[in-house]
Amino acid sequence: MYDLIVKGGRVLDPVQNIDAMLDVAVNGEKIAALAKDIPATESLQVIDATGKLVTPGLIDSHCHVFNFPGSGVCSPDVVGVKQGVTTVVDAGSAGQADFSYLPEKIIPASRTTVFAYLHLSTHGLKFINDSAEPRDWNDINMDATAACIDRYREVIKGIKIRMVGKFVGKTGIKIVQMAKKLGKTFNLPIIVHIGDPEKYVPAIATQTILPLLDYGDILCHIYTAQQGGIQYSDGHFMRAFNQVMNRGLVLDCAHGSLNFSFDIARKMIAKGILPTTLSTDLSARSIAGPVYGMTVTMSKLLALGVSLRKIIDMSTISPACAIGIADKKGSLKVGMDADISILELMYGKWELEDSQHETITTNTLITPKMCIKSGQAIPAKPAYQPQPLG
Repeated sequence: MYDLIVKGGRVLDPVQNIDAMLDVAVNGEKIAALAKDIPATESLQVIDATGKLVTPGLIDSHCHVFNFPGSGVCSPDVVGVKQGVTTVVDAGSAGQADFSYLPEKIIPASRTTVFAYLHLSTHGLKFINDSAEPRDWNDINMDATAACIDRYREVIKGIKIRMVGKFVGKTGIKIVQMAKKLGKTFNLPIIVHIGDPEKYVPAIATQTILPLLDYGDILCHIYTAQQGGIQYSDGHFMRAFNQVMNRGLVLDCAHGSLNFSFDIARKMIAKGILPTTLSTDLSARSIAGPVYGMTVTMSKLLALGVSLRKIIDMSTISPACAIGIADKKGSLKVGMDADISILELMYGKWELEDSQHETITTNTLITPKMCIKSGQAIPAKPAYQPQPLG
């Protein structure tokens, strides 16, 4: 007897090369079976997924959920299970001085699984009003940061730095080198934000730091139109980029309110440059648009011509590999964690917007309906969704 069966859906699991009408059975917090026509009488609970898409639990590997009191940041569940997403990664909202609030207060109160990247700067993004961090060398304490990583190894999945602001514009190479040294000590990737709207960081900054990045390091905002992105102002892409791709660098979409351009994405997709991981960079200022959440970001890649199968890969197993949890999450194989997303392909007409206020019209919107999280069914209740035209 199973605890739960998700029955009658189109199961899409890139790890197992599955795209078929199958049932998924759960016992406790693990996947127990994946097969055709499992009898409903063999389960205590049956979820009807007829006409729906059933995938491994979606993973938003770059968002902001460090909802410290007064921060105005979304909670993990608003970004996560209420949007059909079972795992989220906070992308460096906190540095070592404040990080303990996440594992001690936020994670215990969340149904969504939460991991994080630790910001190299002492206070991360939380107390920086000019959005440029670190501001000087006093904002970096390597010993304290190392101690924080050592204490919270199960939660911290990488070290975050942002190529923005006056100080980083002058000292970017050294800061990347410091992050790399710390990353090697703890066998963690570094996560590098590119794209500086204030243009303090030189246009060639990303090309300059690329040789420092290794297999598994993560480059965020690959479709940004801001200065310091992969495309120069003359429309050419940096020559060194193909070499980096061959070294196994993780390319992160990380939409956000400033760093996703349909124009850049079209040009890069035409050159075969796709994200390794699809993520939202969601925050309170973008949840009502243009980002909305994970499934809307997925819909934008679909509208740009990326295949549904590839999008599911970018949203499940690829982020699971990037943060080192592919032994537990990212697939519906028997024995994996019972994290399942139930989605619907809605048909109609919607206008979706990028971070540059360019719009694209799509006839297909991926929407969340439910997720199974650790074996428990949670209906989706996204705070905002795009409204159909007409």
